[in-house]
Amino acid sequence: MKPLRPGPQLGVAVSGGGDSVALMLLVSLWRDWLGQKDQPVPDVTVLTVDHGLRREAAQEARQVGRWARALGFSHKTLKWVPAEKPSANIQQAARDARYGLLTGWAGAREADLLVAHHLDDQAETFLIRLQRGSGVDGLAAMTPVSVKAGVRVLRPLLTVPQARLRATLRVHQQKWVEDPSNEDARFLRVQVRKALPLLDELGLTRDRLVETALRMTRARAALDDMCDQVERAAVCWCEEGFARVALRPLREVPDEIALRLLARILKGVTGSVYAPRLQGLEALLTAVRTGTLQGGRTLGGAKWSAAGKWPGVNSGDEMVVLREGAGLSAEPLTLKPGGQAVWDGRFRVMRPKKLVAGEVRALGADGLKLAVSLARENPQAYGCDLPHQVPRPVLHALPAYWREGGLLAQPHLGFFAPECGGVFEARFIGGRPRGDG
Repeated sequence: MKPLRPGPQLGVAVSGGGDSVALMLLVSLWRDWLGQKDQPVPDVTVLTVDHGLRREAAQEARQVGRWARALGFSHKTLKWVPAEKPSANIQQAARDARYGLLTGWAGAREADLLVAHHLDDQAETFLIRLQRGSGVDGLAAMTPVSVKAGVRVLRPLLTVPQARLRATLRVHQQKWVEDPSNEDARFLRVQVRKALPLLDELGLTRDRLVETALRMTRARAALDDMCDQVERAAVCWCEEGFARVALRPLREVPDEIALRLLARILKGVTGSVYAPRLQGLEALLTAVRTGTLQGGRTLGGAKWSAAGKWPGVNSGDEMVVLREGAGLSAEPLTLKPGGQAVWDGRFRVMRPKKLVAGEVRALGADGLKLAVSLARENPQAYGCDLPHQVPRPVLHALPAYWREGGLLAQPHLGFFAPECGGVFEARFIGGRPRGDG
């Protein structure tokens, strides 16, 4: 744990399976050791996500709560309540939802999140991504520390085989839950897991696969460093959640670096965890380098425009990348007094305790018109200062604070209704300013 530099607040993701229960047990032993050494002991909460996809899920979450409390931890069940459950690619949708709920909880408390990925997971993930045709990034090993939605995700078990985790549970007489989906051959990860013994006979052992993934990690780190340098020279991240990009650097660097930078820009502007397929990025890079981007195109939930598409915003050899309105989350976000969360993967939104009850959703074209109209009719009560050199669609995609259909606040416009009672805050987290390193 020491190299991971965990903070004073920790959330431990525990599904009830053997891996995560072993992590919970080991965190308990580590916490006791810290106390014996008179070192600061973090505040630990065990987190269980109930996806509602299996009847047993709620009962398993309650069981994890009992195990957690027996070890001296508090426990919280986070429930997935989507508007509509997915009918395809359920595992991926559930995984995305799980991380969304976990990072949402951790982000609101400025906590680190511990997860139980282990050595066998590294090998399985490498093969899954190889099967999908991933490049260097996809084939690189998981790292002990990463960041998702502004939250530090810690993986202290990456060098530990799953068998040792199970042995640890047995020694401590700690029970766990077996998820039947782990044996369901319809899922690719299960197929890969069952194929690993056959690959051993060809010399493609678990350790050999992990070694290759670690080498890919070194290559990724070198490429990322080069990409950082180009980003500092080419990209200006704007606090309203869009990017202005100088095109000349993209034409001068090797394809791999340019493609990585395009993917990075896309994820920053859209809040997406994943980059689009390589073919889409390659087509976009071709358009940038041949000067055929013109009025723009859409890729991965972002609008890419050049050649003065937005007068007064971009001109000359520059492109503007902004969030596509059609991809915005339609579900409103409710914050508790003093609470915070990540909205649309791009903005950390905060509700001070004095701010009246309401919900966070996109400003939209109607919201912008309403803010301007109210400020024009009563400038003493309402402020509204439209940012210069910002495309209107960017303003439409900003987070705003609403109550019963009425607009209460939008900080980028300086708009706050008199009845707010406090200042709604929204900070762009998708990119970093040029020269910030």
